[in-house]
Amino acid sequence: MEVFSLSFLDCLCCGFGAILLLFILSIGSGKAGVESEVDDPTLLAMRAQLAQLEADVAQKAALLEASINSKQTEQERQRIQSIIQELESTLADLQQEFDSKQANLSTSQQAAAEATRLLQSFKHEDLPPIGLPADATHVAFIIDTSGSMRNQMTNQLHFGVIEQITELLDSLPEVKSIQFIDTSGNYMLRDRRGFWLPDSPGLRQQALRAVLNYPILSVSDPEPGVRKAFRDLQQILDPSDSMSLYVIGDDFRGSTQSFLLKLDRLNPRDLTTGKRPASISAIGFPTLINPFQIGAPQGNARFANIMREIAEAHDGVLILKPRI
Repeated sequence: MEVFSLSFLDCLCCGFGAILLLFILSIGSGKAGVESEVDDPTLLAMRAQLAQLEADVAQKAALLEASINSKQTEQERQRIQSIIQELESTLADLQQEFDSKQANLSTSQQAAAEATRLLQSFKHEDLPPIGLPADATHVAFIIDTSGSMRNQMTNQLHFGVIEQITELLDSLPEVKSIQFIDTSGNYMLRDRRGFWLPDSPGLRQQALRAVLNYPILSVSDPEPGVRKAFRDLQQILDPSDSMSLYVIGDDFRGSTQSFLLKLDRLNPRDLTTGKRPASISAIGFPTLINPFQIGAPQGNARFANIMREIAEAHDGVLILKPRI
């Protein structure tokens, strides 16, 4: 006997069909729409609160509009407007002043450019300081190497002496040869005695280093050194050359009258041309050297006085340095 026969399946399908039919017939028999979770009293309270808020907003808007249209606000507005107008007027004045100054600046710039153009168009040449013998081709330095001219810490000559010599040589455009002699008549470059040294950059630096470290103390009387320069160096010059001597020191211990007479014999003035074979100048340094005081101020004044007379009589200049 078969349980799942065709009749059983027929009955089962009919049962499912009946259930579906009942479900379809029952649709729409309940209440329509979705029920709200808020009840009516709560909804009414919320509506009343919303109305109160709308009334507050309207009241505050009315107060704000009244404040804007009030007399005090109008005065404040007028004051602010007046300030704005004043600032605009000040800005206009400043703009006008700026435009005027800019125009003046443009005019000044044009004038400066024209002046620069004119200066560049002029032919000029570098000239030595006023008073220096500019035509000197051979320059000899007679240097006092006594203790007062030295650095007491290193025993070298004061570096201000080397600076002054360098500055002087740079100011003389025609210099071709140089030489260095101490006031006692000794050549400061031992291996180059008795002749002129070419003034090349390398040889000049070598010579200045030797002068800076010169170890021998000389007397504070330039007469022996000047005599040595005339007897050795002036004799070997060509007729087209011109010699100039520079005495460097801070004291004079010799006889002034005797020195003047000897210089007139060594460097006589030509009676026809009025010129001397060489010019003699001097560079004087102060005696007071901090933190030591060496010598006496009288020696410094004596050097300045005698060298002033010599420079005036022998076509030179006297340079007095404020510091060493």
